[in-house]
Amino acid sequence: MSVGIVHSTVLPTASQRAERILAEERPLYKHIVRTRVRTYDVDRQGIVHNAVYFYWLEAARVEYFRSIGLPIDRDTFVTKHRFVVAHQEIDYFAAAQFDDEYEVLTRIPSVRRSSLVFEQLVVLVEGPLLVKASAVLVHLNPATNVPERIPDSYRSLIRDYEGENVTIADET
Repeated sequence: MSVGIVHSTVLPTASQRAERILAEERPLYKHIVRTRVRTYDVDRQGIVHNAVYFYWLEAARVEYFRSIGLPIDRDTFVTKHRFVVAHQEIDYFAAAQFDDEYEVLTRIPSVRRSSLVFEQLVVLVEGPLLVKASAVLVHLNPATNVPERIPDSYRSLIRDYEGENVTIADET
């Protein structure tokens, strides 16, 4: 009878993963939106409801577009710059409570033919990482709702803002 050697792997805790993410990734983010948790953001448990983070992430993406120079008005995402979320994922590390001050950090690490990849962090000011999220937004033709190539003007705005921290595919 042979006795096998058991190798144990110690996996990092959620808080260790969150600390590593902040240390390694935070320097990549230029765009930051800072605000506070509102009364309507919290649930009966007194913490921010998990679905509320998706609203925060969406609001920060709109502000990202504004900050890189995309003109924003009432029709921007209806008839001019039609982007829809095709995929989104989120990891929760800690919970925010009413009146906590937080930041949403947003960046675009990748532009593909007809889609953008967003990465975002939600962090308490002077505190821990709350959320790490990513989303893929697809650019649609406003008349046909069919995916179409992201215009060079958008690609230039993103490249100018993100610098060497973005990969842009399918350039002409």
